[in-house]
Amino acid sequence: MPAIDPRNVMLQDRDVSLLLDLVESRVLSLDHVRTLFFPDKNDMAKKRVQRLKSAGFLTERPRRIGEPSILHLTWKGYLALRKGGHVGDDSQLSPKTFARRMAVSDTTLAHELMIGDVRTSFIAAIRKHKQFEQLDFDVWPRHYDFTVSRGHGSVPVKPDGHVRFIEKRSDEEVEYDCFLEVDTGTETQGRLVEKCLNYREYLRSGGYAVFCGGKREEPRTYPFRVLVVCGNEKRRDNLAERLLQVHPPFSTMVLITTQAECVRDPLGDIWMTVAAYRESTGPSSLCG
Repeated sequence: MPAIDPRNVMLQDRDVSLLLDLVESRVLSLDHVRTLFFPDKNDMAKKRVQRLKSAGFLTERPRRIGEPSILHLTWKGYLALRKGGHVGDDSQLSPKTFARRMAVSDTTLAHELMIGDVRTSFIAAIRKHKQFEQLDFDVWPRHYDFTVSRGHGSVPVKPDGHVRFIEKRSDEEVEYDCFLEVDTGTETQGRLVEKCLNYREYLRSGGYAVFCGGKREEPRTYPFRVLVVCGNEKRRDNLAERLLQVHPPFSTMVLITTQAECVRDPLGDIWMTVAAYRESTGPSSLCG
């Protein structure tokens, strides 16, 4: 049954989906909300979001004139989800933990919004193509983070996202598993290279196979790719160059593009492997 707040605002299924999304993503712009939950219905999106804000389920981040509307879930909104039985055991939060999770600093905001841009573009693109089916696009690291053992000890890794979707071909279905990293330019290239090395070890050690319910001894049965979205072409090319310098060099595991290209067409010929960079053949499609 739909939940009803004391001010008689009924939470519809789409509202519940929106509020649950904000539990995981923490912040969404109004444009993200329109694309994800109100495709081709801009006026309806604006009115419904305003209604949810008035009811106290959503709040807007303070902004200056001309800045986009950035939305957060409120504690009241979270309680409505919990009372309605929509929050799973892995998403149960105390008031203190909830407040800490929703406290996105100014320095972190650009990073979170870039994740939102990438995720929204992927979901919208998959919807437009009948041969693709989205299985999951999770952006809450607690659901998929991991630890790898490197020469200097155990290293915890918290990816920016975990993506799974299917491509339906004439003779088979191909599943793509990907981890997402977005690069806003605030961390060093060396740090990005280290992250890629951690992913390679996660695959090699069979850690991801175990995560998927398989055997550690069969890591190649559960392959994945690492999608790195950089702020510009220079950062993209510099990262590819650095990944060529490690031993052994990367080849096709890491796919790199720019934010502008990803927002425009994430399923298009925009992804550059390190091998392609070495051969100067340019970007290609994620699928294939």
